[in-house]
Amino acid sequence: MRSPRRREGTYRMQLNASTRQIAGKRSRQLHREGKLAAVVYGHAAAATPIVLDRLEFQKVFVKSGRTHLLDLVVDGSRTEKVLIREIQTHPRRLGPIHVDFYQVNLEEKIRVEVPVHLIGESAAVKRGDADVLQPIHALEVECLPTEIPEGFEVDLTPLAEIDDGLRVSELAVPKGITILADPEELVVKIVHKRELKIEEEVPAAEAEVPAEGEEAPAEGAPAEGEQAETEE
Repeated sequence: MRSPRRREGTYRMQLNASTRQIAGKRSRQLHREGKLAAVVYGHAAAATPIVLDRLEFQKVFVKSGRTHLLDLVVDGSRTEKVLIREIQTHPRRLGPIHVDFYQVNLEEKIRVEVPVHLIGESAAVKRGDADVLQPIHALEVECLPTEIPEGFEVDLTPLAEIDDGLRVSELAVPKGITILADPEELVVKIVHKRELKIEEEVPAAEAEVPAEGEEAPAEGAPAEGEQAETEE
């Protein structure tokens, strides 16, 4: 198991945006213009509607993901330190239609989800009688915005036998970063292929039936925060 990957240097990617004067402008019209509706909010700041170049955003997002601190330059004069908090997509059209940016204070800790990446290969998997069960694909951490790791790398090579596994408490965590998950929670485990099939089938069956006394969420229920404008 390796330590979390740190960002190299202090370089931050930059995105250019302008204040959105017409807040009700439809996403379809913005899409035709090559633009993307967004909002920036966060530390001691009211929500501000903005618009940015769609292709520029997509190029930056491929490299940054949700854990890379960005310089958001608004109207060519104001620079905000932000993270990508939420991306809304259209059910029938490729690409994003609305983005939420979260403004941070570089001196205050924040909570953010960091991905878990598996590297290497287990000897049991190589033999063909086992597979990898990964219950956790991301971990919520608390740290300063400048210390957010790119991800946690878990090397499968030491997990050579069936039932070998790794828990949250066994991850190497650098100073200044706190993992908020249960220390006993299983991150990865080597299992018989038969066991993996059972693990995958049970959650799927449970998801089809709401718990007793609960109602299934209404179709099309709004998400938290500002929503993208609906198309007409």
